[in-house]
Amino acid sequence: MKKFIENHPAAAAVMLMFITLFPLMALRDFTPANELRYLNITDEALAGGHFFAFTSQGEPYADKPPLYFWLMMLLKTIFGGHSMPALSMLSFIPAAVMMTVMDRWAVSASGTTGRPGFLTRFASSLMLGTSALFLGTSVFLRMDMLMCMFIVLALHSFYKLYTGQGNRKVQGILLPVYIFLALFTKGPVGLLVPPVSIIVFLVREGKVRDIGKYLGWKTWGILVLLCALWFVGVRLDGGREYLENLLFHQTLDRAVDAFHHKEPFWYYAVAIWYVLAPYSILLVLAFFSEFTRGISDSGNFRERSMRRLSVSVTACTFIMLSAFSSKLSIYLLPIFPFMVYMLPLLSGKFRWRAWHTLSLMIPASVFVVAGAGGIAVLVTRCVPALEAYGFAWSPYVFVALSLLAAGGILGMILVLKSRSWQLPVISLAVSVLAAAAVVSAVIPQANDYIGYRNVCRTAAEMASGSPEETVYVTLSVFRPDNMDVYLHEDIIDFGKDTGSYLDAGLGSHVLIVKTSAVSDDSGLHDRLQGLNPVQVGEYSLYLMPGHQEPQP
Repeated sequence: MKKFIENHPAAAAVMLMFITLFPLMALRDFTPANELRYLNITDEALAGGHFFAFTSQGEPYADKPPLYFWLMMLLKTIFGGHSMPALSMLSFIPAAVMMTVMDRWAVSASGTTGRPGFLTRFASSLMLGTSALFLGTSVFLRMDMLMCMFIVLALHSFYKLYTGQGNRKVQGILLPVYIFLALFTKGPVGLLVPPVSIIVFLVREGKVRDIGKYLGWKTWGILVLLCALWFVGVRLDGGREYLENLLFHQTLDRAVDAFHHKEPFWYYAVAIWYVLAPYSILLVLAFFSEFTRGISDSGNFRERSMRRLSVSVTACTFIMLSAFSSKLSIYLLPIFPFMVYMLPLLSGKFRWRAWHTLSLMIPASVFVVAGAGGIAVLVTRCVPALEAYGFAWSPYVFVALSLLAAGGILGMILVLKSRSWQLPVISLAVSVLAAAAVVSAVIPQANDYIGYRNVCRTAAEMASGSPEETVYVTLSVFRPDNMDVYLHEDIIDFGKDTGSYLDAGLGSHVLIVKTSAVSDDSGLHDRLQGLNPVQVGEYSLYLMPGHQEPQP
């Protein structure tokens, strides 16, 4: 194993992540916020034979380009259903590709002298893989990781062109193709980040006249051709209104005056500290250290170019995203690989200072407090709200918290002893992955609070036992519309409007209601009095008889 890590450090980090995260991928339920909606969109696309214009609950859904949905449609066709492990690979494989590409890129840039050792490369890969948002996006179903992979590949192709590596004709074609695929995966951010970063980099290098060399007629011609083919497909499949929605409402309107996720300009200045955790202090301070030095001239041409390109990507992407009206912390994902891999390029070029020690001691101490504090809370049962989650007292949870605390303690010892960042980072990263692997054992019990699979399975069993035709009704349920993925029929949702439900005079139905809503509303409590509910997570399920009279 040691020899394998020494020869293939990035691959070893990817394998460690896969082994520790796969149980979580295999056991968890789909979340109702986005994942169930994506499944529903996929189902409707396959049922309607649509490949460019999508719908969600029968309504046009022009929010996202088609590539990710095509991959989901392909996987459903292959597996005959929605396989969580298979769908998770749409996030994990791009993460693995980025870790591998960035590692090889850093090695290539360093040349024959000053090449990072296997420990630095292993630590860098784990730092990228276990930074909070990157780790979460490696597991959950979102387009961002796939888009980020194409952004990295596009900028790597530009770097090869700029430094004269590889086949120039091939890289000249790959650059616009990767940019298009980034756009085709998630939207305008994928189109903007590579060209803007390239322009900023070339301006910084004093090579403004070379912009057309990399972003000239050939590059834009390929992009325009590919976009034209896409837009023709959209026009034929969804019509003019859908195309206008895709081109204008989902781009300009979101950027200027967002109708979703509107946040102030300083939003990312706060978000950066928790999305890069537990390495945010080290990485942010290392970035500003390099930035304020004027992006130093040390190192050979390739290394200097990679370092300066990384600074350009990070700075201009952060500023550009901050200027947009619509903001989510996950939109920062494209800067992660470049912030992380500035560190191995700078290693050996700075003296270890007190702030380096503090930047690792602080997160390590947080690990200790979180692990030990979590155990203390569970043992003393001092947080009544946790009582509803019986699985929290599983031995696996105690072991996971102990691993976090142990990783923090070891990390503190290593940073004081070694006065370097590699071993402490490995300690924190491995403890996070080990804790994730152990705690995945309680996921089957936690699924009642994660998704709706068990709720819908129970509701279907209750409906099948009714002598009458039964429909499904939801009340005070979070985003229930996509339950039809499991129930295979539409539900009647009353939102939080208890009064409308009581006045509806529905026939036989299964009522799915948040348990707390029953006790909070006297009219609903009286209507359900004497009925025996089935409890699934935080929801109560009632089989309601037909011919009910409306509430007087």
